[in-house]
Amino acid sequence: MSSEKAALLTYNTNREYFDSVYERNKFYRGLFGYRQTVKKNGKTYEYEKEGLMDKVPNTRIDDSVFIFAKTYTGKVEEYFQKWENKVSHHIFTVLVKEKHILDKIKQEDNYDRQQR
Repeated sequence: MSSEKAALLTYNTNREYFDSVYERNKFYRGLFGYRQTVKKNGKTYEYEKEGLMDKVPNTRIDDSVFIFAKTYTGKVEEYFQKWENKVSHHIFTVLVKEKHILDKIKQEDNYDRQQR
């Protein structure tokens, strides 16, 4: 069975470090994206804003734990450095043997490269 290198991200937010609920939500919206519904002139408009994890091929392992394509380590590190005073994080290089995880990371990574 073959294995490939990937990156494992784990992070921890501490509510006391955030100045407000708004600021904490800003972190999560930047990480996971969000949907917004606006009603104007009797019409309803929906907007969807992508977050970092929408742009990075990943698999969620558990709360606050993700495996993603190693080529995106810099992009993930850059996002978390912006929040370094509020959120602790660690990124590890791991060997992944599970085919379903490798397939998901590769499939999305290849799709992302085609879009560039």
